[in-house]
Amino acid sequence: MLKYASVGLLLASLLSGAAATAQEGQFPSRPITVVVGSSSGSSMEFEMRILSEKFKELTGQPILIDIRPGANGATGASFVMRAKPDGYTLFTSPASPMVFNPLTHKNLNYDPKKMTPIIEIGAQPLVLATRGDLPVNSVADLIGYAKGKPGGVFYSSTGIGGGNHMSALLFERYSGTQLKHVPYEGAGPATQAILRGEVDFGILSIASLLPWYRDGKIKILAVGSQARSPDAPDVPTFRELGYPEEFVLTGWRVLVGPPNMPDAVVDRLNGLVNMAYQDKIVRDRFKALGLDATGGTQAQVAAMLKREAATWEQVARENGIEPQ
Repeated sequence: MLKYASVGLLLASLLSGAAATAQEGQFPSRPITVVVGSSSGSSMEFEMRILSEKFKELTGQPILIDIRPGANGATGASFVMRAKPDGYTLFTSPASPMVFNPLTHKNLNYDPKKMTPIIEIGAQPLVLATRGDLPVNSVADLIGYAKGKPGGVFYSSTGIGGGNHMSALLFERYSGTQLKHVPYEGAGPATQAILRGEVDFGILSIASLLPWYRDGKIKILAVGSQARSPDAPDVPTFRELGYPEEFVLTGWRVLVGPPNMPDAVVDRLNGLVNMAYQDKIVRDRFKALGLDATGGTQAQVAAMLKREAATWEQVARENGIEPQ
């Protein structure tokens, strides 16, 4: 009887595995929910809307966008961390939830190193931008202005300990200025704070600033990419201005899922995004948001995340930034 029971269990296991493989092969058979950890109206939301249209065309299933701002992306990341690892609940993440939060927060409700990397969605430079009526026209002007008003110059960020905040801390230390940090929940509110004059400047993604930069309501004084941005070709890079390698400041997006996602589902999702990026219309729409559609393999995004974590861990140590 034990022999037959063992054979029965083995058969059941094989049938279960075959069913799972079949389900993965049909993936997706229903809409995919992608959690966005920033406020409504962010560039990440628009990026997912572009991909949603293409996913519907490729698979018959759209991407549903779930806006869950808060805690510098940790709210959304924590929700996805606990989700079923079937590929139907994913997280589009900038650097803060995946890299910066562990450097500044002791007790997180998720572990970015356990989440499943799927693909790099895109990348864009961070830029130093001021409100349009601030009486400065260069980084040197801003430094002089801030030194003339110690503690009286304010900057916005997308949250405490995020990439924007960490970049501004680097700028403060390197420039010898005393600046005041005003955190907001997301790129949209951080940008609006500059437009409304609540703060003087911010180091934010170029995508969140382009419409107002083109209208002259915001000035961009320096670009964080290796080369000048085609969206602001007259603006120098930090490196051109003599700043160190840490000031190559790039805002990237990755698509990740819960821990232990099946390889077949990860490969399918990775392939769908790469297929979407073969469409010039999709790439051009991303470009209009200031984002280069990156794509690539799952191994490439996993390596990038490890590299970024190592780089910013070193920066945090050198600048005395510790988890609180």
